Amino acid sequence: MIKNISILLFLLSTYFLVPSQIREDTILNWKKQFATLGGVPYISNEGSWIGINKYNAALRDSSYIVNTQNNQVHKIFGTGPLVFMNGTGVLSRKDNKVQFLNLITGSTYRYDKVLKFCPLDKLNRYAILTTDKHIRIYSSFGQQLLDISNVEDIAFSESLKSMFLKRNNSGRTEILETSGEVTKVIHFTEGAIKKMELILSAKLISFTETTVNNDQSDRLVVMDIQSTPKNILNLDIPKNSSVKFSEILDGKALLISARKNLDEHKDSMVELWYGNDPYINEHDRIVSTRKFWLFNPANADLQKITVPENIEVNSINSSRYFLTYTPRAKYNYVTSNPELNGTQIFDLKKNTYINIGDLKVIKQYSRRSSRTKDLISEIFASPDGRWFIASLDGLKWTLFKANGQKESLLDAQGLGQPTFSQNRKNIYFESSNGLWIYDIYHHNLRHSSIGIGKVTKIKNCTIKPSDQYKTSISSLKTEEILVEIYDTDENIVSYQLFRDGKWQELIPPTKNRIDSNNMIFNTDMTTFYTVEENYNLPPAIYTYNIKHQNHLLFDGNIKDVHAKKLKQEIYTYSAVGRRLNGILYYPLNFDPRKKYPMVVHIYEMQRETSNEYLSPNNLMPVGFQIRTLMERGYFVYLPDIAFGERGTGLSALECVNNALDQVLVNPNIDKQKIGLIGHSHGGYETNFIATNSSRFTTYISGAGNSDLIRSYYSYNTQFVKPFYFQFETGQYDMRVPIVENKNLYLQNSPILNVEKVNAPILLWAGKKDTNIQWDQVMEFYIGLRRYNKNVIALFYPNGGHDLVFEPKEAEDRNRRILQWWDYFLKDRKDVAWINKQIRKDTE
Repeated sequence: MIKNISILLFLLSTYFLVPSQIREDTILNWKKQFATLGGVPYISNEGSWIGINKYNAALRDSSYIVNTQNNQVHKIFGTGPLVFMNGTGVLSRKDNKVQFLNLITGSTYRYDKVLKFCPLDKLNRYAILTTDKHIRIYSSFGQQLLDISNVEDIAFSESLKSMFLKRNNSGRTEILETSGEVTKVIHFTEGAIKKMELILSAKLISFTETTVNNDQSDRLVVMDIQSTPKNILNLDIPKNSSVKFSEILDGKALLISARKNLDEHKDSMVELWYGNDPYINEHDRIVSTRKFWLFNPANADLQKITVPENIEVNSINSSRYFLTYTPRAKYNYVTSNPELNGTQIFDLKKNTYINIGDLKVIKQYSRRSSRTKDLISEIFASPDGRWFIASLDGLKWTLFKANGQKESLLDAQGLGQPTFSQNRKNIYFESSNGLWIYDIYHHNLRHSSIGIGKVTKIKNCTIKPSDQYKTSISSLKTEEILVEIYDTDENIVSYQLFRDGKWQELIPPTKNRIDSNNMIFNTDMTTFYTVEENYNLPPAIYTYNIKHQNHLLFDGNIKDVHAKKLKQEIYTYSAVGRRLNGILYYPLNFDPRKKYPMVVHIYEMQRETSNEYLSPNNLMPVGFQIRTLMERGYFVYLPDIAFGERGTGLSALECVNNALDQVLVNPNIDKQKIGLIGHSHGGYETNFIATNSSRFTTYISGAGNSDLIRSYYSYNTQFVKPFYFQFETGQYDMRVPIVENKNLYLQNSPILNVEKVNAPILLWAGKKDTNIQWDQVMEFYIGLRRYNKNVIALFYPNGGHDLVFEPKEAEDRNRRILQWWDYFLKDRKDVAWINKQIRKDTE
């Protein structure tokens, strides 16, 4: 190990003495020595094993399985989810290969050409479906128990002692049940079976089969598989329709929907785009036929729900009352998702409707994006089906009885995700100001005193969305509440647990990063596991319990000898009426007697990233290598950007200027050698600042907008909608359409001041970018070229928005970006591709 470190230090020390190609090879080899734990951790049902992926050079190539009792560790290959089989085994996958690890013996078994795999927990067996259409079932010791051919699909559940197969056999399609020992046919048809799934907590199996000599309908079959399989439903549904199930009252009833999409003939010569079309360029999502039924599995009773053809029916967890609405009514793409307008509650018993009105989605703060995001649904129903809660204005919640009668308005803004208590008496609300409690029967809203002034999230709530995601059931299974508390100003997280009628601190406030999905726990919520990291601390797994005992469980044997030498400072400044922060990273081996250049990265709020582990292989921020820049002798600065009434660009300019004013009190920053970089929205901000600032030596802008008017009136193929929603109610936060304030858009459009750019700028874009049209970058390049500015543009013909899926292109971009910084901020002029522009310009 010491020898390896010595070699690495020697290579780094000779960096500046060798040609650029050798330097780049040295950087790549240096990066390969870094690894990190990543992805979502997995826990076995009984809580005895934890699994996590390990990344090398930004690629997941292996996984570790750790015993939570004795710290025993197994390593297996795998790049995706880990599937535990009780506490005896685990399955992992990499491409089309699967590996099974016996956790008792440590033996591993590998399988190639795999389509699907599954554990049979109750039997300590697992099944592998391969590309040759064979399903093979194995014991936990790798012994093959069964081999069945011509298998098209499988259905399974950890709660069952058998699995179900769809097989083609001598011209007919069969559904088989097998445990690995006994196999039997439970259904067959001369037609084809198009879909097979387990429903109602794996108590029922459903499948759709084509009916012979019938061009109008298919048949939906539902079978009870709790004992001897038997048909409980045979239902004719529209031909080629999609069937969805929504469980009502924990499976006492099912809402069955069958939707057939419009089969529209596409003219190869011309496309017709109508001004009143709520499905612009999405006609494959238009439903031409809808059918709905209420089904009671206990007595096999089926009742048709008769509504007009264009009306959608969603469950609110009641077997009598249903939400109805016309899809995309009055939708003009001002919001990202269609709003629920003209909603009604349909009374199936009385065949009557009660008007609810237009419903608006509530937004809630998201830690990862540091901005608000829409909740998953507009309506959240109680587990007992008596209540639902929704918003009529997007600001406040209204509580309704299941029949649509308004019960009460909760007179408070900022309440986020609602969760019904286990006893059905209260509703808990996440918010950016702590956890709130609403007493349903006394109409009393109060603060819980947990997380005052901080962002709270309930970790153990269960959310079950309906098949259209417009309604959800949100509830707690027990009276215990696990709450995550996040301080946005200090980037600190803690956890509180409510148990036995009182709150207790489970994890005290920590500056370590614990992502929301990186905190897991066993089924009885007595032991908790976190994946924690910091900018100078590689990710590791820690364990906590209710006795306030905690310890390191697993660190992946990751060694980062320089991590503790990394230095960070947080600066505070004000802009657009808000308190903001900037993160400053120091050059490695910082010498207080020297001055260093600084690179500034911008996007939106970045304070939340201050405790991300600084691996040089991080994919984010895109095209920005913080650790590498620090190693190469740069200050790196990440200031927050928020938006105000003056518009996106002018707000970004104010934020960056004020952030610079604060950080430049540091005497070691060379004020004459500062670069600015951004990607996507940060690329737009960089473009704008470049047209309005003289504080930067050079700029790098990737995949950024330059012409707001053209972008506002463009069609976005990634979001599959007109792009003006992103300006009025989305990321650009302009808050008004162009027609209401044309000057606002003109003043914030970089292209209109392109002639004012006064420093060299590097632009880049992927020509297959479906998010920001790549020719927005071309337009900025053309403008800069017209006015004889120093610009070089990198266009990647096969590249997407961020080049994440184009590693060769990303490597080329990253190499050129580092060369660009060195050229303009460190005066290393031996770069031919840059000299071709700069030296010609100065000749």
